[in-house]
Formats: sequence, C-alpha cells, structure tokens
Amino acid sequence: MNMVDNEQIQNRFMELYEPIHTKFHKYCQVMVKDEEMAKDLQSDVILAAYENFESLRKPESFKYFLFGIARNIFRKRLSRNKIRERFDILNRQHQYDAGSELETNVDIGLLYEKMDLLPTKQKEALILFEISGFALKEIQEIQGDSLSAVKLRLSRGREKLKELLSDTVIKL
Repeated sequence: MNMVDNEQIQNRFMELYEPIHTKFHKYCQVMVKDEEMAKDLQSDVILAAYENFESLRKPESFKYFLFGIARNIFRKRLSRNKIRERFDILNRQHQYDAGSELETNVDIGLLYEKMDLLPTKQKEALILFEISGFALKEIQEIQGDSLSAVKLRLSRGREKLKELLSDTVIKL
C-alpha cells in the first residue's frame, strides 16, 4: 500500500468518524465513568476500527461498526475485571457543565451510579437512546438484536432505573 492509499483511507475514515465523534465520546464517558478511561477506550476503539476499516463493506454502517467495537472492547475489559472503579463524584465534576449547579451534578451522578446497577445491555441501550440520541433502529444495529428486544430493554431499563431512583429518594 502506498502513501496516497494510506492518505485516502485516513481521509475517508475521518469523514465518517467526525460527524459521530461527540456522541461516541459521550458514550465512552458514560460507559466507564472516568474521563481518562473514556479517552483510553475511545483511543483503543478508534485504533481497532482504523485497523479493520478495510473490512467495512458499507460506509453507512460505520457508526454501527464503531459502536460495536466499543461495546466488545468494553465488555472484554469488564470481564477481565480491569474496570472495577465505583462512581466518585469528585473525579467526575469536570464531566458536567461547569456552570451548572452542584445539585444538578449530584443528580446526574446519582443517575449514572444507579445506571451501573442495570444489566449491561439495558444500560447500553439507555445510554445510546437517552444520552447519545440514537434512533431505535440504530441501537438495534449496534447491539445486534431485534427491534423489539431493544424496545423491551429500554422499557425495562427505565422501569428499573425509576425503581432504583425511587428507593434512593425514600431513603434520603
């Protein structure tokens, strides 16, 4: 492969990556709860996606390709017990809007902490839909399941999250 081919591949990769960068970064942040670990995950995924970019058959599937790799890498790390940190709001303050009130940051922190208690696929579906703004069809492609499975995960995840948050409010 010559220099021109490499440059064309890089340019095409960046054309496809740039429009989804913000959503992808937010997804990584919420999945691992730590800015540095999110950057590590993001870097690992981008490298893996770039190395396997030529295997992508349809450019319109790039988003699913990228998020699928992210999900797989995250699950591998989780299963190897590399990611075991519990939520620490002091380490997460920079992730929220600096101009927002402390109360809002605490609420967001509590929400993320309770999301950690959900099954992985429910948590992932909620992050992709509610936080990253993906459509149901896109989540179906990313998770590789049926549309009804995604809808069921979202519904059950919301209900369980509501229950977990209600328990917290009652205890306070």
